[in-house]
Amino acid sequence: MSKTVLVPVDGSEQSKKAIEFAADWAKHHDGKLHLFHVPEPAAGDEVMVLGGASITLHASREELEEAGHQILEAAAGIVRDQGVTDVETSLEIGDPARKIIAKAETLGVDMIVMGTRGLGDWKSLLIGSVSHKVSHLAPCTCVTVR
Repeated sequence: MSKTVLVPVDGSEQSKKAIEFAADWAKHHDGKLHLFHVPEPAAGDEVMVLGGASITLHASREELEEAGHQILEAAAGIVRDQGVTDVETSLEIGDPARKIIAKAETLGVDMIVMGTRGLGDWKSLLIGSVSHKVSHLAPCTCVTVR
């Protein structure tokens, strides 16, 4: 019996570790992977400080989708390099935790594997990380990878 594993990906190092873990699990348990990317649109102008420099971030829907598809292709490459061929990808823009939960319910996944902390901003320190929210609301087993 094949089991479906949802793997939210964001391009971070923790996300890569989650992809590798899920691919290894799928290879040994006849599993199917669904790689899922959820870019969160900016709610207005956001400024990020990097080493004292300020950068104003503006990303159109098309730019978010293009970057997201690149992240998904890289993730799929990692999975295929580990010998897993049953892999699908998808992208939805919105609130990551809500979209991940909805995708898990829609697909009827058996497990969600994700990194403990991805590329989230300082906001996650105040209102909680995506992985924390997902682990509390998911309809299935959740595995967080560091």
